Amino acid sequence: MTDAQSTSQWQPEDLVYVDPDTNAVVGKVEWSNSGAPKQLPFVSMAPADPRAERRRSWRKYHPWGTYRAMKNAFKVDGKPHKKEPTKTLEQVIDVALKEPYWD
Repeated sequence: MTDAQSTSQWQPEDLVYVDPDTNAVVGKVEWSNSGAPKQLPFVSMAPADPRAERRRSWRKYHPWGTYRAMKNAFKVDGKPHKKEPTKTLEQVIDVALKEPYWD
């Protein structure tokens, strides 16, 4: 057992909800009285379009599964995603002209 597995609060067999936007575990799966897993809806932010609140053609729910499967599918407890470059082309061109990579 590695250090990452021993310090994690979730066991590989635990059923958990995952937030795909933040790649984090939200909590353990809750069950209804009929024995089916409850669907955990995303917390909705204020819609940019005021008409969007009236249109509810679909709802978004947190995916759930075993911690082991969600860890592999959504990269939970892994390396953070690479950030997008924030420099503009003009900033990069100046540096590239002064310091070419092949020298």
